[in-house]
Amino acid sequence: MRKIFSTFFAFAALFFALVACSDEEEGTEFLFDREIMEMSVLRSCADEGDSSACYRIRYHYPIEREHYSGLVVWLDTFVVDDTSKAVSSKQIDKATQFIEYPKGTSSYYDTLDLTDLVQEYIGKYDSLQVALFCKYSDDKDPGSVQRVFLHFGDDLPPSRVTIFDSVWTNGALFEWFRPTDQVDFYKPAELSGEIVGYNVVIYSADKNEDLRNLKVILTTADGVDSTGSKFYRRHSRIRANTDSVWFDSVSHTDKDKNYLRLSIIDGKGFDADVDSLNRFRMVIRGLQSKSEYTIGLSAWDAAGNSSGTEGLSTVETNQLFITTDSVAPVMPTRIFILEDSLFPGKARLDSNNRLRIFWSMSVDPYEVKHPIKSDSIVLIPDTCLFTLCYDTVQTYIIERYSALDKNWKIYDDTTLAAGRFSKRYALDGDTMVASATGIFVTDTIRWVSPGDTIVFRIRSKDKSGYYSAALVDTVYVSPGAHASELECPEGFVPVSVSDSSKFCMEKFEHRNDSGEFVVNVRHSEAVAACEAVSASGFKVSLCNERDWELVCLSGGSLSYGVLNELSVDASSFLFGYCNVGTNDSISAADISKRNPRCVNPAGIRDLPGQYQEWVIGKSEDTVAVVKGSSFKIYNGLDRESLAYCTNRSFPYFTRPAYSTDTIFLYREGTKVDTLFQADTSRTPYEKKPYLTMKDFKDTLQFFDVQDSNGNSIGTDYALYSEYRKGGDAWLDTLANGLKYVPSEIKVVFLTGEKVPFRLAASFYKSTTIGFRCCAYPE
Repeated sequence: MRKIFSTFFAFAALFFALVACSDEEEGTEFLFDREIMEMSVLRSCADEGDSSACYRIRYHYPIEREHYSGLVVWLDTFVVDDTSKAVSSKQIDKATQFIEYPKGTSSYYDTLDLTDLVQEYIGKYDSLQVALFCKYSDDKDPGSVQRVFLHFGDDLPPSRVTIFDSVWTNGALFEWFRPTDQVDFYKPAELSGEIVGYNVVIYSADKNEDLRNLKVILTTADGVDSTGSKFYRRHSRIRANTDSVWFDSVSHTDKDKNYLRLSIIDGKGFDADVDSLNRFRMVIRGLQSKSEYTIGLSAWDAAGNSSGTEGLSTVETNQLFITTDSVAPVMPTRIFILEDSLFPGKARLDSNNRLRIFWSMSVDPYEVKHPIKSDSIVLIPDTCLFTLCYDTVQTYIIERYSALDKNWKIYDDTTLAAGRFSKRYALDGDTMVASATGIFVTDTIRWVSPGDTIVFRIRSKDKSGYYSAALVDTVYVSPGAHASELECPEGFVPVSVSDSSKFCMEKFEHRNDSGEFVVNVRHSEAVAACEAVSASGFKVSLCNERDWELVCLSGGSLSYGVLNELSVDASSFLFGYCNVGTNDSISAADISKRNPRCVNPAGIRDLPGQYQEWVIGKSEDTVAVVKGSSFKIYNGLDRESLAYCTNRSFPYFTRPAYSTDTIFLYREGTKVDTLFQADTSRTPYEKKPYLTMKDFKDTLQFFDVQDSNGNSIGTDYALYSEYRKGGDAWLDTLANGLKYVPSEIKVVFLTGEKVPFRLAASFYKSTTIGFRCCAYPE
C-alpha cells in the first residue's frame, strides 16, 4: 500500500495554523512571529554540477530571533502527525534533526538539505511530510508546527475527463479528449505526461439486461478499432500497484452481465498544438430503447495515478444517459431562401450581413410505420392528426461545413433566444411571411460574406433526444450589388469607397501559391508582389492608404472594419475574434484557425488584426505606411487604439542624432539643441555660442543598403566605432538579410539624442507585417 499525503493537507494545515491558533483546549496562543516563513522545496543540489535529484528546503528565519535556538525537524508522521500544531518536549527529543541558529548571522534565509536523510523513504513513499518547529530558549508561547511535503515520484493524477454523449434508440456516442498530466510536482507547467489508457464501465440498472456483447467501435487519432484487437480490450481494466501499471481481465459471468468493462489504450501525452490528436470517440450499439444507463471513465497515467473512479460500488453515481424512443424525427430535404433580385437563385443578405434560411418544420411520429413523408417539405396526410399521430420536435441543431479544416462546425449564436424556432412561416409568392398555420421555421445566420457558398447540415432532436436524419443543402449567397458591375479576380471581392469609385480588394492578406500568408517582406517587395498579379481588365497594385482606410470604415459606419453584433466591448471583440494583441502567431498564420466574425460588410476579413499591412502612403515622404494592428502585443499601447481604421504607423529604426552645421548650440538640462540663430534666453553649450570645425570629433559610417540583386534601396548609418569593433558579423546583424555596403565616413557632432530614422522604412521588414493587394479597373 503506497503512503500518499495530499497537498491539500499541507495548505490546510498552514492556513489553520495562521487563523485558528488560539483555539487550543489548553489556551495556547501560537505566535506568528516565532514561525519560519516562505518555505519552498528545491530540487537542485547545492553543487550546481550535480544533476541528480536533491531535496532541500529554503526558508525564512522567524521574525522574532532574540531567543531563537534553532529549527527542529521531523520526517514522516511517526512522531508528529499531519494535523498537530504543538509539540511536547518528548517529541522534540525524538526529532530527526536539529539545526542550530547561527548567532549574529546577517542572512534572513537558510537552506535545509535533507537529501541523505530521505533516501530510505524513496521508493517506498510517493511523498513525505517534513514537520518543522522553531525552538526558543525563553518560556514564552511558541509558534506552531509548520509542514512541507517532499514528492519523490509522480503522485499527481491526470486531470478529470469530461464525457460528451449523443444517444439514439439502441446506441450512444461518447466523446472525450485526452487529459493533461503533471508528471513532476515541482514542474507545474509541464502537463504532457503520458496517459497509459482509460477504464470505462457501462452499467444498466436492469440486472436482467446483458451488456457483455455490446458492439463497440473506438475511433482515435491513430485509427479505428471495431473488434477490440488494437485500441481497446473487452472485459478488462487498468490496475496499478507501487511499481507497475498493467491491463488485467475482470469477471464477466452471468452475475455481472449488466456491466460492460473496457480498457482503452492510449500511450501518448496531451498535444497542445493539434487538439484533434487528443480526441477519442466511442460508439456503443445494442442498447434498449428509452432505457437508463450510466458510464464511468477514468484516465490512468504511467505512474498508476487515476483521474477518478469507475468502480462497481460507484457506478450508480456515474454519468447518466438515456436512450431515445424507437422513432426518429422526420426532416425535409431542402432549405428555402429569400432571393436577391440581381442574382436569381442566390440568397440576399441584409445590411448587417445576415442571412435568413427557412425549412419545413420537422415532426416526431409516434409509430415506426407512419404515413409522413420526407421531401422538400415534410408531407403529413390529413388523416395523421397532431398529438395523435405525431408531435413537435424539441429543437434543431444547425452546422456549417468548413472547407478550410474539413469539419462541421455548430452554429451556436448565444445572442439568440432559446425558443427561436417557435415562430411559423408560410411561403407567399417569392417571400416568407409569419403565419400561425405556416409549416416553415427560420434561423438567422450572422457574419456571412457576400459571395459565400455555405453547406448547411440541420438536424432536429425529439424530446427523447433522438436525432433525425440530416438535411444537407448548399446555399449560394449573392455577391452583392457591386459584383454586378465588377467581376473581380479570384481571391478578390468588390468594394466601394464612393458612388463613383469601385475596385477589388483581396479578401485576406496576400498569400503565395501554397496558401501561406506572405509576411516579413519590405514595402518594395510587397509593391512588386502585387504588381506581378495578372488580372485581365485590372491594374493590380499594393492598396493605397486612403482606399484601405475607406474600405475599413465602410462608409464611416465602422471604427475597426468589423461588424460587432455582440454585446461586448470593442477590446474584447478584437481580442477574441480578430487576434489583436494576443501574441498568437500560430492562429495568424493558419487561415483555418481564424474567426469568420472578424469581417466587414463587403466580406473583407481581418482588417484590424492578424497582420499589420503595408500600403502606399498618401504622400511621397510617407510612401511606406503600415495600417491596422497585428497579433503582437505592443508595450504601452492599447489594442483598441492600434486597430482603428484611421490609425497609421511608420516603421523606423532609431539612430543617434547628429549635426554637420556650424550653428549655435545650447543646452537645456541634459538635452542638447542646435539653432540657426542665436537665442539670448538660453545658456550656450560649454560657453560656446556656436560650433566650429574643431567641435566635429564624432564619426559616422554610412552604408548603401542593397537588395539581393545589388539594387540600392536606401541609406543607413551607424557609429564608426561600433562598425570597426563589430566587423562583418555585426554588420550582418544590422543588415538583417540585406547587403550593407560602406559608402562614406562623416565627421559630425552628436547631439546625444536618439531620433527615428524613417529612411529605414524602405528596408524595414517584420514577421508581424503582411500586405493586401487591390485591383483597380483599367
